Amino acid sequence: MKEDKLICFLGPLGTSDHRAIELFSGIGEYVPLPMTSISEIVQTVNYTPGCFGVVPLENSTDGELTTISDKLIFDATDIRIQQECVLAEGICAYGISDISVATTVISHPQILELCSHFIRERGLSTRHATSTSEACRVVANERDVTLIALAPPAVGGRLGLAAYDDTVLDVPEIRTRYVLIGQSIAPASGFDKSVFVVTPAFDAVGALSDVLSSFTKHSVNMLSILSRPLQAKIGLHSFYVTCEGHVSDISLQNTVESLLRAGHSVKHLGSFPRWKGAEVTAPFATLPLGSIEPDDILKKSVPDLLGV
Repeated sequence: MKEDKLICFLGPLGTSDHRAIELFSGIGEYVPLPMTSISEIVQTVNYTPGCFGVVPLENSTDGELTTISDKLIFDATDIRIQQECVLAEGICAYGISDISVATTVISHPQILELCSHFIRERGLSTRHATSTSEACRVVANERDVTLIALAPPAVGGRLGLAAYDDTVLDVPEIRTRYVLIGQSIAPASGFDKSVFVVTPAFDAVGALSDVLSSFTKHSVNMLSILSRPLQAKIGLHSFYVTCEGHVSDISLQNTVESLLRAGHSVKHLGSFPRWKGAEVTAPFATLPLGSIEPDDILKKSVPDLLGV
């Protein structure tokens, strides 16, 4: 990658989106360009050759962030995913005095929600901030001993606040998958994944099966699939498919040809190196409550197991 490139992200400086940039490989020197919305980032990258952007696509609490992926799918014509990374962070309680005197906590609304047990157990009132950075700045500026901020260590430590509790999260840590977007296709690395958006030619029983069969026929392993209903035709869906391999692989090229010959529309949203670190996972270590397990069929009939 060229040096002194522009990289857009959801600002201000110091946000998680900004910190994620350092996790991408080969970034080198760059000019950080904070923006006020994901839409602004997507449109800037779409119409500015040589410009890159960072957007979150998945996190461990909300799963796939479809409102953001929709902007890449439906609002841009020349964007490709270049890289992916996963930012894993904890949250600490920061203040200027002993946390025992705190009566109010301030942070981004999502962080407050993820620290609900900590807040409820201490009977704290809440204040909203636009970011964890802003929350820490408020605490640092107001010098109010009864006010604490909830923020990642990289944020609170930078502003010189004291960390009083690092067990405030309801879950072990927050993991967010970010992607670096640009206009070019990343070169093959030998350990890649690709993203395609497939819109079936028809809406009927077997439409999804027909799409999936093209991947199966050419031995392409699918990693995930999301369905997005379209307004243009009631019942018609676009499928957001992530699979193994690079678009330069013959198997993927044959898959795309098979889809097109079947009359389906295909959008290539990028081929890029797979992240080798910790993945984004749901914050649960057990089967969903109420799951029917294979051995249960030996005890009861399916209607009984389903409660019908």
